[in-house]
Amino acid sequence: MGLALIDQDGVVADFERGLLDAFRAEYPGAPFIDLGDRRAFYAHRQYAERFGPEWGEAVRALARRDGFFLGLPAIAGAVDALKEMDEAGHAVFLCTSPLSGSRSCVPDKLAWVEDRLGQEWVDRVIISKDKTLVGDRLQRCVLVDDRPEITGCATRPPWQHVLFAAPYNEKTQDRPRLRAWASWREVLAPYL
Repeated sequence: MGLALIDQDGVVADFERGLLDAFRAEYPGAPFIDLGDRRAFYAHRQYAERFGPEWGEAVRALARRDGFFLGLPAIAGAVDALKEMDEAGHAVFLCTSPLSGSRSCVPDKLAWVEDRLGQEWVDRVIISKDKTLVGDRLQRCVLVDDRPEITGCATRPPWQHVLFAAPYNEKTQDRPRLRAWASWREVLAPYL
């Protein structure tokens, strides 16, 4: 059995839905970008480019708010899929990056995991700004992440990157893609 490293935001926790809902609640008359029209990995950059720097900063501030990460909804099927992977004998860990400038990001992410997956999963959270340093070359290893390009200190990370599908990463076609958690077995089997 293999090692499954699963990103939290945008893969298990619905960062995009949570951010859009928070934005529309905070700024009900403001222009916004529909989820299907998101084209940049960083939402604040796309908002700044389309509507001006003040809207980019507004989006950035929302994501740094205390409690933001704790309130994110789960992506359909993600919680069940993680438990199924675990029951199938895979070593499953959440591998997430902290958001710079947010003091509540890490505790919120850990509380999110505890609330939705249970206390035992909190010990399976790896928090690292550099995911290229996480993994194991001595066993089959996969990283499921929505970020199209993952760079860091390691030039050859120990994992196979499987891209979790999102509108902002559709142009990336050079790696395997997981479009929905219902198909995790078929997509991840060759790498676990």
